[in-house]
Amino acid sequence: MVAVVPVLVGPLQALLPVLAGVAVAVLGTVVSLLRPRAMKQTLRLLWRLKLQVAIVVLFVIVVAGPLRAVWSMLGPAPGAVENGGADWPMVRGGPARRGAPPGTEGPARGGVNWVWTGGGAAYYASPAVVANRVYVSSAHLGLFGGSGAILCFDTDTGALLWQSAPAGYRATFSSPTVSASRLVCGEGLHDTRDARVICLDVSPGARGRVVWTFRTKSHVECAPVIWGDRVFIGAGDDGLYCFDLPPGPDGAPVVRWHLPGERYPDAETSLAVHEGTVYAGLGLGGKALCVLDAETGEERKRIPTPYPVFSPPAIAGGKLYVGMGNGDYVNPAEDARKAILDRLRADGKTDAEIDAAKGALGPAGEVWSIDTGTLEVEWRFKVPRTVLGAVAAADDALYFGSRDGCLYALDRSGQLTAKWDAHAPIITSPAVTHTHVYVVTSAGTLYGLARATLEPVWEMAVGTEPLFISSPTIARGRAYVGTQGDGFVCAGLPGQAKEKPLWAGRLGGPGAAGNPDNTPLPARGAFQWQYPPGQTGDTQDALVTAPPAVMGGALLVPLAREPWHGIACLAAEGDADETPKPKWVCPAENGVHLSPAVSGSDLVFVDGRRGDTGRRLRCGNVETGQTRWQRDVADDASGVCAATPDAVIVQDGPNALTCFDLDGVRQWSAPVGRMDRAAAACESMLVAATVEPPGLVALDRPTGRVLWRQPLDAAPTTSPAAVRSTIYLGTAAGLEARSLADGGLESGWQTAGGGASADFALDRQRIFYLTAKGMMRLALGRPDAEPLLWTDTSWLGPPTAPMVVAGQRIYLGMAGWGLVCLGAGR
Repeated sequence: MVAVVPVLVGPLQALLPVLAGVAVAVLGTVVSLLRPRAMKQTLRLLWRLKLQVAIVVLFVIVVAGPLRAVWSMLGPAPGAVENGGADWPMVRGGPARRGAPPGTEGPARGGVNWVWTGGGAAYYASPAVVANRVYVSSAHLGLFGGSGAILCFDTDTGALLWQSAPAGYRATFSSPTVSASRLVCGEGLHDTRDARVICLDVSPGARGRVVWTFRTKSHVECAPVIWGDRVFIGAGDDGLYCFDLPPGPDGAPVVRWHLPGERYPDAETSLAVHEGTVYAGLGLGGKALCVLDAETGEERKRIPTPYPVFSPPAIAGGKLYVGMGNGDYVNPAEDARKAILDRLRADGKTDAEIDAAKGALGPAGEVWSIDTGTLEVEWRFKVPRTVLGAVAAADDALYFGSRDGCLYALDRSGQLTAKWDAHAPIITSPAVTHTHVYVVTSAGTLYGLARATLEPVWEMAVGTEPLFISSPTIARGRAYVGTQGDGFVCAGLPGQAKEKPLWAGRLGGPGAAGNPDNTPLPARGAFQWQYPPGQTGDTQDALVTAPPAVMGGALLVPLAREPWHGIACLAAEGDADETPKPKWVCPAENGVHLSPAVSGSDLVFVDGRRGDTGRRLRCGNVETGQTRWQRDVADDASGVCAATPDAVIVQDGPNALTCFDLDGVRQWSAPVGRMDRAAAACESMLVAATVEPPGLVALDRPTGRVLWRQPLDAAPTTSPAAVRSTIYLGTAAGLEARSLADGGLESGWQTAGGGASADFALDRQRIFYLTAKGMMRLALGRPDAEPLLWTDTSWLGPPTAPMVVAGQRIYLGMAGWGLVCLGAGR
């Protein structure tokens, strides 16, 4: 078989020819020193230098010992072990393979926190982080298997708490996994023929005590999975194993089942276990994804693949995502092909057989989506070279790297949403947080990328000597990653003072058009959930008549009808098919028919609508929903409002637009005419759409002075959205684009074919808007293109509020349904 990690092949080939000569020279030197004449001369020399020798001995006894003790005291001190950290039961943390504990904030910039280089070990494994402890396996490379250990560090200080291994433990590629007080790991590199599976006690005070070991008949590069009280692991050409996590009464490991290597060859891929099912990829000798019963090991299905499967399967939302391709961690497809063809020739294969093999071994890679219920392949995404790292599934997005040097982002339907060229092969798995994607390239560069766009935010070199196989783990605002020649690295720094969070108002403000993070949307959509859960379209009640605000993973939903009046705070992340429960509800006297705004920790909204009495502009705390101050709003005012980093802009009179600071102090008021939607607050101006008569008006933001006014041929049906120097606006006649400088219509840009029935949303490439047929999508730079149906929403009825975009989902109000969530089509 082609070596997955043949890290010693090159060095050994160069060293073996000279090894005999080196051994003879060393032996000759030792023999010469043992001759009586040589020993007598050495003793005479030491006697002549007796004073100098005595000083050196005295220094070692009196000074060096205490100095070493003092030096150790000055080193980093470990923090007390923290309780409550999530387990790390499989490589990359869990079945979604995100490489970060839940809710983790990643590093916002580069920089080295600490590096462990003790002993000069290499680190090929991906670290496991539980609370404030990080675990990793090491590899001291040597001629006869080298040596290895499991190391435990304090995540914050880098203090080495302990290192442990059974006797004779060899240099290791396998990544450790942790559940409760137990750590399990494999042993050895690809050439190891009798590697072990080991289990350690990592409870406080145990210092990695060996609980049990089991010796296999092959290498164990696979990272184990701990599922309940069972351990599942692949052992190369010795097949697949299932153990009890606790030892038997005699202290020995308990094997529940073993599937032989003849049937399951090249079992090197890290497994996935989910809902009683084991998913195991097979390498070059097997080329398949095997689906097994976790309890018995019985094979439920074998899905053949065209290429070796070295990518750990990821599972999310009822789908399995797995990468594959030709080539391995050390060899690109061309080099791997040459080695295989040479072996076939040595085995006496015919030219026809060799040619047939050659055609299937070229550069290629794919990512597959498989339904875990039907076990059918739903889609395939092809890339130029192999995918070795895991696919990271986060919300409705998928992220993975390829040997072609690119990092890819797909939606759950397999459509490409973003792509970034690192200009170096990527053989590691990405780590994903709420806002960033982190990846290490084969050049040794760690990148932090904006998750929405895959644009680099920061980068730093974590090492200079290849190989870079260890995938980064993100925890506590830092990245933990191993290198072959530069130690184990804790890199990246948590963010400094954050920019003030801002949701400027309806649809997020200027240029946002309901999508301020510029999140890409999937190619197809589908209904996911509605809030409140009891609203199922049985009535035409408009419970949500305005778009929610999205801030820090929370949806702030305006509620317009009895028995709900106010703002409800829901989680914007979570199960795609389950309605989230409200975190808090901020009550109001009247129903809330207008979108709220957020500036920093301040939530602002106006209750009621034209004709209601007792209306108020309310400012509350966005974390708790508690009211901070209130101001009157006229009964016949539109009440539309927007927020800036330091002010609130509200129409609190029939025609008046008023500016308050965030403490509720009035700054200015200007007559602008009747508005049905809030002004878009640009850097130095406000842009508002008026309805009587239809028009656009721009005002100076500091003073409220009118800068320009342009009439519209049709009444506005959407809020304006400013994107750089262009204003996009929906009207009863269609979508149009106007200049931000003077409001003039941009030549050739007007999309006819029916007006937009609700405000549109933008992603990086498309405009999404509702018509009577459903949700439509249109290429942003091609007004002459034919609009395409994104998802059929006609069965839901008419919209009652515009849409906003967050986490690759669309949220909008629908009559009788409340707030509806649309996500990736399955």
